Amino acid sequence: MYLGFLVITTVMIMPAYADQVIQPTSGGTIDVGFATDPANPTPGGSTNLLISFINKSTHAVQSHVDYKVAVMEGSNQICGTQILHTAEGSVTIPCQLPDAATYQVIVEVDGILFQPIPPETATFTVNLGGSNTSTNSTTGTNSTTTAQPNGTQSIVIPAWIKHNAGWWADGQIGDGQFIQGLQYMIQHGIIQIPLQSGGSTTTSGTPPIPVWIKHNAGWWADGQISDGEFVKGIQWLISNKIVTV
Repeated sequence: MYLGFLVITTVMIMPAYADQVIQPTSGGTIDVGFATDPANPTPGGSTNLLISFINKSTHAVQSHVDYKVAVMEGSNQICGTQILHTAEGSVTIPCQLPDAATYQVIVEVDGILFQPIPPETATFTVNLGGSNTSTNSTTGTNSTTTAQPNGTQSIVIPAWIKHNAGWWADGQIGDGQFIQGLQYMIQHGIIQIPLQSGGSTTTSGTPPIPVWIKHNAGWWADGQISDGEFVKGIQWLISNKIVTV
C-alpha cells in the first residue's frame, strides 16, 4: 500500500506531457508547458496542441485554471478558444496548421483556483518547414518591426503585447504588473528596445508612471499611434529609472 501511494504521488507531481517546452507567463504567476502531437506537425495535417499549467512552487500540474488560446500565423488567427476552464490543469486543443510557416501559440491565463487574475500570457512558436519542423519557445517571432530613423536598429514588438497595454490602460492590471511585464519582456529579448543615452540599470524605489504613458499605451493598443511612439514611452520609463533593465 505504501509503495502504491508513492507511485500515485509521483504521477501527480510530474508535468502532464513529456518533451514539453516550459516558460513562465508574462507576470510570472504560473508556468505553462507546451508540446504538439505529433511532435513534428505537417502542413494541412491534424495537430493537437498539448498545454499544461504548472505551479511554480511545487512544479505540479496546477488544477482549476481559466485560460484562452490563440494560434496566429502573422496577424491571422488560425484557431483558438474563448476563455475556458480546466479542472485537471492540462488540455488538448486540436488545430489544423495549413501552411509551411511559423505559428505563434499564445496561451493566456485568466484565473487560478476560481480566483480571477489580470491576464498573463506565454507564447510559443511552432515552425512547419518539412524535415526541419520544430517546436520551441519564442522570443518575439510574432512581432511588428519598425525601422529607426537612423537605420541602425529596429524595434521588435510582439503583437500580443498590445493586449497587455490595453488592459493596463483600462485599469485591468496595475502599474506594478505592467512594469514587471515590460522588465521581463525586455530582459528576455521579447521586446528589443534601443536604449537612449542616460538609461539606468538600477533604481531604489519606483516613481509613479505619468498619465501620458498610460494614454499612449491605450492609444497604441487601439492602433491610434505607431509602434515607434509607444517605444518612446518605454524609453522614457527606462531613462527615468521607472523600468530597470
